[in-house]
Amino acid sequence: MAVSTLARAEFLKAAERSETATSSSLKARWGDAAGDTAQSSCLVDQSAAATEASRQLAFLGATFAYDRVVLEGVYFDLEGETVRVAYSMPGGGNYFGGAATVDILVTRASINLADGTTIIEGFVAL
Repeated sequence: MAVSTLARAEFLKAAERSETATSSSLKARWGDAAGDTAQSSCLVDQSAAATEASRQLAFLGATFAYDRVVLEGVYFDLEGETVRVAYSMPGGGNYFGGAATVDILVTRASINLADGTTIIEGFVAL
């Protein structure tokens, strides 16, 4: 029978870390509907939990647009995932004067095996 090290046993017994990030602008915009951003995670380091809470808050505080993007390649199980997409133009620069890359929260994905592409649709934080 395998025996766990003391450090591993302490890690397994450690309480998960939960960190709540707050934003007065989100609270003003949504009121009580803003909800609680606390999430259960496997992060056991308090600073990692705080960093993740801040990342989620920044994403939730953004203005969203709905977009549809064709990706070269076949990708499975993207619904619910965040995908980073390049919005750069072939000659340089980027579309819409925004960031060169954006994160899309994928709500729908379809695969076209005939041309080896995946079409994703979802929300983009502007």
